[in-house]
Amino acid sequence: MKANKLLFLILSIFIKTFYTYSQSNIKISDRCRHVIDSSYSALIKKNKVVGASIAIIDKGEIVYTAGYGFSDKKRRVLANDKTIYRIGSCTKSFTSLSILQLQEKKLLNITHSVKEYLPDLHIKSRFSDNNELYINEMLSHVSGLPCDITNGFFCDAPPNIHWEILELNKQTTISPRRYKHAYSNVAYGLLGEVIAKQSNTKYPLYLEKNIFEPLNMTSSFVEMDDRWAGDFSKAYVDNKVINEPLIRDQAAGLIHSNAIDMANYVLMYLNKGKFNQHQLLTEESINNMCKNHIEDIYLYNGENWGYGLYSKKIYCKENKDSTLVNLIGHGGDTYAFHADFGFIPELNIGAVVLTNTDNGTRMNSVSKLLNIYLKETSNKKLNVNFVDEKLIAQLTAKDQACAKEERKGNFNLGQFIIPVKEPHKIKFKQGPATIVLKPLSADTNNYKIKANLFGFIPFKVKGQELKFVKRDQVLFIKGLSTKDKEEDYIAVKSPSKEIGNTWKNALGNYIVENHIYTCTKCPYMNTEGLKMKLKVSNGFLVLKTKAKSSDMNSSSYLDVVSDSISVTGGIGRGTGETVSILKNGNIYYSGFEFKKVK
Repeated sequence: MKANKLLFLILSIFIKTFYTYSQSNIKISDRCRHVIDSSYSALIKKNKVVGASIAIIDKGEIVYTAGYGFSDKKRRVLANDKTIYRIGSCTKSFTSLSILQLQEKKLLNITHSVKEYLPDLHIKSRFSDNNELYINEMLSHVSGLPCDITNGFFCDAPPNIHWEILELNKQTTISPRRYKHAYSNVAYGLLGEVIAKQSNTKYPLYLEKNIFEPLNMTSSFVEMDDRWAGDFSKAYVDNKVINEPLIRDQAAGLIHSNAIDMANYVLMYLNKGKFNQHQLLTEESINNMCKNHIEDIYLYNGENWGYGLYSKKIYCKENKDSTLVNLIGHGGDTYAFHADFGFIPELNIGAVVLTNTDNGTRMNSVSKLLNIYLKETSNKKLNVNFVDEKLIAQLTAKDQACAKEERKGNFNLGQFIIPVKEPHKIKFKQGPATIVLKPLSADTNNYKIKANLFGFIPFKVKGQELKFVKRDQVLFIKGLSTKDKEEDYIAVKSPSKEIGNTWKNALGNYIVENHIYTCTKCPYMNTEGLKMKLKVSNGFLVLKTKAKSSDMNSSSYLDVVSDSISVTGGIGRGTGETVSILKNGNIYYSGFEFKKVK
């Protein structure tokens, strides 16, 4: 027994020496601290993550902060709770908070169209709707706006918002309003400009004065300057340091912060908008941010999205009892940095995980950290695999069965086509693999998936099925996860629209005609030498791009809308993007204008 105590003491001293650095934020037992530190030391080693920082919040205070690994591996600078990371799309929650602050000040109304505040925005709709873009629907990603504009999103010197608005005016919305959840960085880029215009200040300064200062987030910022350079972590991809480019849509993903600052931010949510003597937002508005606002959209799949926050119902088990609680928060991912923050109001706890390496996605889960903490402090256990059987029944009840003959046709998923010629056996190519779909039984809409790599190496596709359903006489394909019983719409049956002469004459090779906003310092988004090819394959138009960076190499199957407009296939994020023939004969796509090579 004495030997075990001595070993535990030695381990605790070792962990204290090398992994924790904020003595003011240690309000947990030595044993709990040891379990957390040994777990995260093992995680960064196993996942080859260079550095990470965490924070845990419980009962209205920060109970633990720590750093693991390095913020600068070459110089052997250890990561700690003051290490600054880019937090990516966690930024969207700050943008949403700002929008609701301005609404409380009666400087805007989230039920109004964004065009009221940005009158230069004239993006067109190709659907039977009112062509308005409501702020509350932008906040929850159901406005129908395009998800991204590739040109200039990651680059050394991003274009301004006025350039982006002009580019959107060359496009169409990707879907009707409230059709399907489609995560949109573009929407949040526009919301950043709304914040700037309605507050009469720049977006970074608005955050500094109205969120960072009252929350004592002294190491948080949007645009870097010398004040924080010494604490900012290096970024690691493929075990190498990279210079991550800037993000054009600042309000979508450019905040930098550390574990202590983000813990203060979580405390504000748990305290219903209040931090110390500052009430940043009313309790009503905080609840509105956390509430699910997409349950009535046309193609709802069970996800819960509020305003800049997601939520998920999970089980909290204690002994033999189980209680449903809500995990609320947002993650953030750039090339190297991966962040996550979340809180459970019912338990009055929250956490933050920040990492500086591409592999950080394997260990930045807030639910994992909270699970470790709860097991050590209260004998509770979180189970994130809760399945709402009643909700699933409600969702699937909206789907209608479709006869086998109705399934015949083509389903465009964007990157590939599922051609259905014989419904009893569907066969198609996806990259180097040949995919075969077979019905589970003679009278089912569900198909099991088999695949052969290079035509002769079989491999199993476990836990996934495809399902054909019908809604209002329109056929869809849904992807099914048999393990967690989740379903989502992934493709709609393509209209059999002929490729007209205008598009046939446009086939060929192209080079970029307009300015490219590129990343010369980062190899992963370098658009130098970008080329495009427009061709026909399997009866569909195909747009292929190729550049210096392999990340810019893509191939998209298009659905023809008219003689001058086609759109990328699929449903949801990154789909429905406009490809158009301009009056000068050039091809427009995602901020790029391509000129044909003769």
